[in-house]
Amino acid sequence: MIKNKIRSILFILQKMNHAGTKGKSSITNIFSVLGIAFGVMVLIVILSVMNGFQMGFINTILEVTSGHAQLHGDEKTLLLAEKAKKTQAFFIFTESQALLQGKKKQSGCLIRAVNIKQFNKDTGLFERLHFMSGNYSIDKPDTIIIGYDLARTLRVSVGDSVYLPVVSGGADTDIFPENSILKVTGIFKTGYLAVDSTYAFISLETGMRIFGKKDNLNALVKLKNKNNDEIYINEIKQKIPELKAESWRKYNHAFFGALKIEKNVMLLLIVLIFLVVAVNIYNGMRRSIYDKREDIAVLTSLGMKQNTIQLLFISNGFLIGLTGAVTGLILGLLISININEIFSLTEKIVNSFLAFMQTLVYSNTKNTDFSIFSPKYFYIEKIPTDMKFGEVLSIFLFGILSSSFAAFFASIRILKLKPAEVLRYE
Repeated sequence: MIKNKIRSILFILQKMNHAGTKGKSSITNIFSVLGIAFGVMVLIVILSVMNGFQMGFINTILEVTSGHAQLHGDEKTLLLAEKAKKTQAFFIFTESQALLQGKKKQSGCLIRAVNIKQFNKDTGLFERLHFMSGNYSIDKPDTIIIGYDLARTLRVSVGDSVYLPVVSGGADTDIFPENSILKVTGIFKTGYLAVDSTYAFISLETGMRIFGKKDNLNALVKLKNKNNDEIYINEIKQKIPELKAESWRKYNHAFFGALKIEKNVMLLLIVLIFLVVAVNIYNGMRRSIYDKREDIAVLTSLGMKQNTIQLLFISNGFLIGLTGAVTGLILGLLISININEIFSLTEKIVNSFLAFMQTLVYSNTKNTDFSIFSPKYFYIEKIPTDMKFGEVLSIFLFGILSSSFAAFFASIRILKLKPAEVLRYE
């Protein structure tokens, strides 16, 4: 019974759409499908790129700067905390804001003095520190590794020296300025400008000699699962109550909150595309119902229930949404996966066109080097993408439901039609 009903609905729906191919209804359907496809495609691409950038920033922050948890206390107590088996990496450090001076240039920076033995065991950190030149060797006294953008600002390279102005003196002597000379042994790049332009690493021994010995130190902790940070902190507080512990969620609360707001605002703007398409479908369906009021009246007179006729138009809206959502899904996934190749192909086409135009204007062809993400203007080498199944599925379903609900509300008008009056005046 249900199977036959579905067949009859699809049959009538096919005839109605076929009959309207020369009218406005088919054009409205086509534009509705294209609108939903465009909305789904754009939303998938934008969210995947945004996720890629955000996850890149988040992973860099967690691996390089904050870790999954930070402990604060004296060195002896921190070494006791290191014995916890749940940690993947653990190193003691101190941080100091300083002014580095290079070749006629100077820049403020954040110098992190680290325990060398513990620091060298942090594999996750060195996966993020891509060394442009030199290496991460800071075990020798008065050696330093600095970020790529910081090195460019100071105009120094590996083997050069940087000067660190500090203030020396004590209770029995006058305070006087003194320059510490540090040799650059490595220049790293993370792809995150805030780190590459401000961070530098030295050994803990060098840091204590320059900045003085501190009673309280810090420890950066990385767990096997970053989501177990609260469990780890509670256990540490129970075992070593004199330690102060801070989660990565609290440490980076402002930054992660800003990323979340940014993503939600972008999502809201793109959802407006679906609302515009839904309104277009709603108006198109109302127009189609008015144009087909005689057909609806005839079907009602032949015994078809108005609810069944209403289901015809809802099914039409569902098919429009499904067709558009599937098309947008395929295009969105293809573009997201191959977005860097698409940009590379675009650059080749533009460069070839520029080279061809130059041969027409100049006798000697000049070098053309058009780049969409030129290093002169952008601090990225490629576009990262990260597609999340839940988000892609939500976008796909939203594309279908927006069309289906628009068709449902438009089809309510069918219930108000009176077949006898329609046929009387026709």
